[in-house]
Amino acid sequence: MTIDLRLMRYVVTVADEGGFQRAADRLHMAQPPLSRQIAALERELGVRLFERRPTRLTEPGKVFVEGARALLAEADALVERTVGVAHGMTGTLRLGYVTSAAYWAVPTLLSAMGARHPGIRVETREMWSADLAAALERDEIDAALSRSLPHRPGLARLTLVREDLVVVVSAGHRLAGRTELSLRELRGDTLRAIRRDIAPAFHDAILAALQGAGERFPVEEEPVPGFRHLVLDHHTFAVVPQALTRHLPPGTAALRISDELPGCELELVWRTDTSAPPVPLLVRAARALAVP
Repeated sequence: MTIDLRLMRYVVTVADEGGFQRAADRLHMAQPPLSRQIAALERELGVRLFERRPTRLTEPGKVFVEGARALLAEADALVERTVGVAHGMTGTLRLGYVTSAAYWAVPTLLSAMGARHPGIRVETREMWSADLAAALERDEIDAALSRSLPHRPGLARLTLVREDLVVVVSAGHRLAGRTELSLRELRGDTLRAIRRDIAPAFHDAILAALQGAGERFPVEEEPVPGFRHLVLDHHTFAVVPQALTRHLPPGTAALRISDELPGCELELVWRTDTSAPPVPLLVRAARALAVP
C-alpha cells in the first residue's frame, strides 16, 4: 500500500503535540477532519497507531512514527537539494587555472566560495592556457582563470587583477643585485620564454610588450615549460607577472622594469551559454575580489 507523506506528517504532529486538537492547531486545520483521516489510515493499516483519552502512541504507532520521521526528513532534504541545484546553491563547479593564478587567485576565490556557498564543491585543474581554451570549448570546465585566453564569441570575462611585468634573472646575473632595471640593460641577453604552443597569447603578449618598449631580444623557449621549472644562466632572463615574484625558483632574483609596459591581466573567463548554475555565483564572488 502507498501512504501519503501528508498523512505521515499528520501522525508525527499528533505524536509530537500529544493530542489531536493541539496537532490540528499546529497544522492549521480543524480537529475532526484530522481525526477522521488518521482513523482511516489505521483502518487501512489494520492497526491502532494511537490510544485515545489520553492520546498516546501504541507500540505499532511508535514504529510508524520513527520510520515516518526518517522518510519526511529525507523528503524535505530531497526538495532542498533539488531547489538548491536549480538555483546554483549546491552542485559541482569545474575551474581550470594557469600556474600563476595558483598563488593568490585560486585559494582566495575558493575561500570566498566556501564562505558564501558551502554547498558548492569546486573541482580545480591546473592547465596551460591553450588547454584551458580547448577545455572551455568542449565544456570540460565551467570557468577558467587565465592571463591569455583569446577573445572569442561566446566567452565572457572579468578582470581580477592587473599586474606589472617584472624581469627574473639568475642569482649570478650581472644585474641580480639590483631592484630595478631598464630593458636596454639586458641587450645581448636572451629571453627565456614560455613555449608558444602551450600559451600562445601570453607568449606573444610578452614579446609585443618588449618590442613596444623598443627592445628586441633573441628568444629561447623553456626546455621544461612552467615557472616552477624555470632555469636561467648568466645571459638569459624571463619576464613574468609580478605575483610570481613571491614564489621565485631557487637561485633567481626579480627586478622591476622602469620602462613603460602594458599591465598583465588575470581574468576569470566563462562561456555565456553555460548551463552550470553555480557559475553566476562564482562570477559574483570573483567580482567582489577584483582589484580596481
